[in-house]
Amino acid sequence: MKDKIVKVLKVIGIVVFFPLLLLFWLICVAINAVLTAINKERVNTPLGQYVEINGHRMSVLIKGKGKHTLVFLPGLGSDSPILEFKPLYSKFENEYRIIVPEKFGYGQSDIVEYKRGIKVAVDECREALSKLGIKGPFILCGHSNAGNEIEYWEQNYPDEVEAFIGFDTNLAAFKDDWDFKISFLDKLEIWLFRTAGWNRRINKPGLKKLLNKEDKKLMRYLSNRNSDNYDVLSEVFNFNNVASKSVINEKPLPSQPTLQFVAAPEWYVKGEEGHELDDEDKLWFKAHEDLVNASTNGKIIFLSTGHCLHILDYEKVYEEMDKYIKESLEK
Repeated sequence: MKDKIVKVLKVIGIVVFFPLLLLFWLICVAINAVLTAINKERVNTPLGQYVEINGHRMSVLIKGKGKHTLVFLPGLGSDSPILEFKPLYSKFENEYRIIVPEKFGYGQSDIVEYKRGIKVAVDECREALSKLGIKGPFILCGHSNAGNEIEYWEQNYPDEVEAFIGFDTNLAAFKDDWDFKISFLDKLEIWLFRTAGWNRRINKPGLKKLLNKEDKKLMRYLSNRNSDNYDVLSEVFNFNNVASKSVINEKPLPSQPTLQFVAAPEWYVKGEEGHELDDEDKLWFKAHEDLVNASTNGKIIFLSTGHCLHILDYEKVYEEMDKYIKESLEK
């Protein structure tokens, strides 16, 4: 008898709950459609400017001027590279030229839905800079997965790279092999959330406190638009599998000057004894140390503020970057 009652309650729960959930989703869809229409012009008005690459629009921010050109490249799935790097590059724009190109599928650039490996992503960025009349050499500043792009850029177009500044960047020597698979249910979930506007968020730690009201509003709309789009998801495989990284690993490590900020446990930064790094951290640190040792004027700085250290510790990062540029690149 008890089992029958439980089964009946489950059926009643499904019959009642599912229509309510569907109704709630439909209401969210309607609200999202209205808000999207209202803010369409704002979302499509670039913070920088558009440049056409292969028939698609790429958003590029250009600010400031000076002896050095700093190009900021985002990590995987940055909803708005221009806004993500804003707290940091704003410190430099009175002294240097700042460039923030937004890859396809990122920020206010078009979503193009074709596979892009490391080479294609770098060449598209180079073409955008060329069409805008921006010439190197560049100080390439990258977060996370951008490290793969910068290593490739250094190896294949060395005259264009003045230095590599990394914000806890992934390097080709760090062995990982992500298998890119996305099922029908994954696609359905992404569509349901995006259509209902449930991806409106600022998911980079610490960034919400650093942006003004208008920037936060735009960031949330771009987050819903860009979250888990095809261009971003394809990079998981096309940047991180062994075959993709082999185009970098088959050549010697780049020798251009480099400053590497690397996330580390607090005890490690403080030099406390009685602790031990895990195997992944050991490999991560070794990849960065090898790069620094192969570089001219290489330097590594460990910070305990986590993977998004360029946001959470942007004041410290700015001070160390500015010091490094003046002491190591202007001799």
